Amino acid sequence: MGREKKVGRRTRKILEDLAERIIPSGGPDYPGSHDIALVDRLLERMSIFPLVIFGLKIFAWTWELAPLWFFKFRLFTWMSPERQTEFLESWEKSRMMLRRWAILLSKAVFMAGFYHQPLVWEKIGYQPGKCFREVKAGGRQ
Repeated sequence: MGREKKVGRRTRKILEDLAERIIPSGGPDYPGSHDIALVDRLLERMSIFPLVIFGLKIFAWTWELAPLWFFKFRLFTWMSPERQTEFLESWEKSRMMLRRWAILLSKAVFMAGFYHQPLVWEKIGYQPGKCFREVKAGGRQ
């Protein structure tokens, strides 16, 4: 009951590398995945659903092994950050629809967690409940 489902160090590394390639840190305007500990926050939110954590592990290991399926002869985490970015971009530009869907799903998972963080809200000017208050007041301010 009080048990928290966790992922191993290797799985966490895969997820962190993916998150960092999709939402890079170190930008001047916006925080990146490492800046807000995105993987930790995603795992924290998903830990209440054991099957989701299991699915996340499969998701991570699928990406780890994906280069092998396309004769890259390296695991995803063994690649340099530049090669990881090139690999993901090749999936985004692929003629194979399933590859494009896979990268789109990956981006959706990480972006949903990213834009759920109050630090990101400040940077993009989002104010929770503002639209609701304006509609309730009967007009736009």
